[in-house]
Formats: sequence, structure tokens, C-alpha cells
Amino acid sequence: MANEVKIGLVGCGSVSQRGLLPHLAQEDLRGRCKLTAVCDNAPGRAEATARKFGVPQAFCDYDEFLTRADVDMLSLATPIGLHFEQAMAAVAAGKHVHLNKAMTMTVKEANHLIRAARRAHVKVAASPGQMLRPALCAMKGMIDAGAIGRPYFAINGMSFAGHEHEDFRKEGDVLTDVDPAWYYKPGGGPLLDMGVYCLHTLTGILGPARAVIGASGIGLSERTYGGRTIKVETDDMSILALDFGEKGFGIVYAGFTWGSDAGRLRLHGSEGAIEFVEGKVVVSGRNTARFPPAAADMLPANVAGAHREIPEAHVYADILHLADCIREDREPQLTAEHARHVIEIMEKGCVAARTGRRQRIATAF
Repeated sequence: MANEVKIGLVGCGSVSQRGLLPHLAQEDLRGRCKLTAVCDNAPGRAEATARKFGVPQAFCDYDEFLTRADVDMLSLATPIGLHFEQAMAAVAAGKHVHLNKAMTMTVKEANHLIRAARRAHVKVAASPGQMLRPALCAMKGMIDAGAIGRPYFAINGMSFAGHEHEDFRKEGDVLTDVDPAWYYKPGGGPLLDMGVYCLHTLTGILGPARAVIGASGIGLSERTYGGRTIKVETDDMSILALDFGEKGFGIVYAGFTWGSDAGRLRLHGSEGAIEFVEGKVVVSGRNTARFPPAAADMLPANVAGAHREIPEAHVYADILHLADCIREDREPQLTAEHARHVIEIMEKGCVAARTGRRQRIATAF
């Protein structure tokens, strides 16, 4: 087993300040992994982050980070549009890479990254690791065992008002005055930001999708942050319908809209339905006696102690999963191939929305 894994965090914005940094600074990770470097191109943010969280190295230039940082792996918590270029550079530098969702913007980019990582013999893990969640694994197991009969359809969606409304963002402090404008430009949008969770969930439970149709558009053409106007240049509401063949159909929705929806999941079949309710996986229908309510956790098993109370615990779980895979020299469960499949669904879902034509999905995992 390898020694303590040295981690570099690239991108010290909202998700990092609220969750990833507090997680990686916890003492219980000693001997397992250690945050040794941070990088952010906003003037002064990396240095202020390093001081606050006791990180040995801070960089504002990514190329310098890759050359000088003392790290074995890095986590990319940067805008999605930067992921491909940054991940390719990291792989070329011989670093293992965890990518926050979504892994890349296109299947073409995902293919290049997968090939490059194989050539370089480094590990790539891509969030969101939905199937690290015991509750979702339990749902899949029950469905595979016939709890709902033949699957008919599944519904999963997420929405919230938009990142400009987050309480975290406050002007006047380099650590909290984080511009949310990229969420409304190409590479942003609720499908890549939130729908990706739902798609990883449904494909994790039901398997690869065969085809997709969709509807997507812009509801608000302008948003505001810090007294200035943000022009919305990418869709802020999307609905995709998926064909899973013998596993039925799926509906995924995502929107930057008022009325918070944390992603309720429900799957229906010929014999019943299944969902997660108040800490239990619940089957309704003809097979309730055979499948009584089962207690299950939505947080991955590697999230324990203080980490259960810190935001973004699911992302921390993904980072820790890759660190453990490096130490134990095993392949991550959060595969780039699964992430690529979800990326193809989103990419072709947008094509379907523009053209009105059903799009076949070519990838699998």
C-alpha cells in the first residue's frame, strides 16, 4: 500500500470554500491523504486559502502548479469548460485526477482524456459518485431482484434559484466574492451543474441509456450579481426523456428556478414503485411483504465523523475514494467511461432539443 496521498486542489471558489477545503483540512485524514497545494487564478485567493486552511503551497498559475506543486493527485474544482484542458495537462504531468462534475463538455473531449490517462498509467475518477451511496445501491439491488417487476419509468430532477442567490457569496472578501457568471455561459447551465447527478443516478441503477429526446431553453435572459448584469448565454431549464430499452424510460429535469428540488427519485414498474423516504428505501405495490422498508444512507460509507456535517460531503467522498484507490492500487468505481456516457446523454439531449429529433446514444460503461 502506498504512503499518504498528497492532494492538490485546483479552484478555490464556492464549492471548495464551503466544503472541500474544510473536509480536506480535517485531522482524521492523516496517514491517508493530505492537502499539500492549492491553485486559483483570482488574485490573492490561493494565498488567502492556504493561510486559512494551513496548506503548504499556493499558486495562481496552473502551469506553475503542475511543475512545482508537491502532489500525487489533484481535484479540479474549476468551471466545467476548463476541465478538459486542465485534466489533459495534469495527466501529461503524471498526476492522478479527480474531476468535479461534469468531467468534460463533450464526448470527444472525454475520449481524448480516457486515452491519455491510459497511456500515462494514471487514474481518473469523475464525480458525481452517485453509486457510492448505499441507498442507491440498495434501490438497484431491489429492482434487479424484481421488487417493482418490469421497470416502466423513472423520474429524477433538481432545481434551485441560481448560484447568484447563494448565501456564501459576499462582496469584499477574496474568499467569498466568487463570481457566478460562468454558470450562465457555455460550459455552465443546470444540466451540467445538477442534471448530471440525476443522469448518473438513473444510469447507475438502470444501466446505459439507448436514446434521448429533450426540451431545453432560456427562461431568464439576464441575471444580476453584485449590482451588475449577467447575460444568460446557455439554457437555464432542461428536460430530457431517456430510453433504457427493457429497463423502461426515464425523465430528468434541471433548472435554475425558484422552488428548491433536491432531486426526489422515484422508479415505477409493472408490480410496484420504489423511492427513498426519510432514511429508508420503500417499495410500494404487490411486493411490499417481500421487500420491507430498508434503512439506508444517502451519504457514502467513507463519509464519517465530522465529515457528515460539512457541506459537499458527497464530493469529498469522491476525492477520498480516488486517494484510497491510489494507495491500494485499484481502479476507481467512479469511472471516466460512466462519466463519458452521461456527457453523451447531455450533449445529444441538447441536440435533440434543438432539432426535435430522437438521438441514439453510442457509448456504454
